[in-house]
Amino acid sequence: MAIIKPEAMDFSKQTFSMIIYGSPGTGKTTMALSAPKPLLLDFDNGISRVRAEHRKDTSVCSNYEEVLKDIESPDMKDYETIVIDTGGSFITFLKDWAFRTRPGCKTKDGNFNSIKGYGEIKTEFARFTEHITKVMKKNVIYVFHSVESADKDGNPIQRLMCEGATKNTVWTPCDFGGYVQMLGRERVICFTPEQEYFAKGTHGIVGQIAVPELTAGAKNDFITRLFDAARKNIQAENDVFTPQKKQYEDTMAKAAEILSGVTNLEELNAAYASIGALEHALTSKREAGVKLAAKAKELGCVFDKATKAYKQKENA
Repeated sequence: MAIIKPEAMDFSKQTFSMIIYGSPGTGKTTMALSAPKPLLLDFDNGISRVRAEHRKDTSVCSNYEEVLKDIESPDMKDYETIVIDTGGSFITFLKDWAFRTRPGCKTKDGNFNSIKGYGEIKTEFARFTEHITKVMKKNVIYVFHSVESADKDGNPIQRLMCEGATKNTVWTPCDFGGYVQMLGRERVICFTPEQEYFAKGTHGIVGQIAVPELTAGAKNDFITRLFDAARKNIQAENDVFTPQKKQYEDTMAKAAEILSGVTNLEELNAAYASIGALEHALTSKREAGVKLAAKAKELGCVFDKATKAYKQKENA
């Protein structure tokens, strides 16, 4: 086990998982291929709709076992991002895999067991995503089509086009979820949820972000730059947090030292004053208060709000 102090943490190689979804023709696949050094796992012949100058290396699989074999190939070392197009078809592959290989996913009459089966799909989707980002140290992007439905009041809402309850559960393991739409003549990707669509933003990537038009010869690097911005935001947040973390640790150490010598009511009240005067950071005040209360209970004392001091509990 290697313990890394916050001040020594390096987020320059942080990997991300992402969902991109929207209506046909909004450029989702092309956008996904703007990620760092992508390999496309093409389940829907989506590469044929990408302008030739923006096409990237592509793999076509016929079942989930082939997907697993492909991503473990030595050739994978040259790629930094795995793009799944589309996520809906990938879920269908997982359904077929679960039906054929996972116990309990086939009913006695030979049909798909939805309760057990979609549970297996959810688990495997999360495992697959984590394997790519945490074990293989690569980004993964799932491209979904959107489908319009209605909420309980009849208002139109956009949801992922895929089978079963997985349309909701696939969001859980992903860092980002962007809904792509046209606002007038401008294409935007939205990372903050609205009534009309679900979205997911983190690491400072929120709201609506305009997607530059790809003119002939223009570099397709929108997602690469977005990931770079997220990494910088993580590092900046860590740089701000590190001094607070050190102050928290110093304060908790001092509080522990103060409480270690408390054996009676007088010393308990002195400790209460001393701990209150410490320079607190993050959750140190609350946590030190919990430890003080535990010491008071041990000594049979209670806090008197009127006098703002501890006193001996009656009949203690």
